[in-house]
Amino acid sequence: MSFCPNCGKKIEGDVSFCPSCGFSLKGEQKNSSPSSSPGKSKIKSGSGSNTKTYMIISVAGLGALALLSLMIGDSLGFIIAAALCAVLYFLGMKKFEEGEQDSAKKIFLIVAILTGVVGLAILLMGNFIGAIDILIAIPVFMAWNEMEKG
Repeated sequence: MSFCPNCGKKIEGDVSFCPSCGFSLKGEQKNSSPSSSPGKSKIKSGSGSNTKTYMIISVAGLGALALLSLMIGDSLGFIIAAALCAVLYFLGMKKFEEGEQDSAKKIFLIVAILTGVVGLAILLMGNFIGAIDILIAIPVFMAWNEMEKG
């Protein structure tokens, strides 16, 4: 019986990719068990593909918000959205892909809270961009929640 080294689900047959999370199984041992390597908290079952999808949506949303802010001449909004996008991608997603679940969860939660609070503040100041910020915070919270369930 073999297991995916990324999500821990059973793998049946001779496949190149995990049918559950899409992890490439080439070069992996067939009978690897879902144990964690020392020093890293591996991603648990059920958090792989959904978490990654939510993160891609969030990074794309923050990137689009940065461009929108730039187009309407909101330099502060551009700086905030671009910074949150960079942190989410270069810190959060990289930690997630490296299997460092605890670090990734903390980064996702911090970015989600900051995005939501900044969005609420901007919305209360009468700018519609704040609503977009709040909407972008939702998939980040969902990614964090998926990892919490795992």
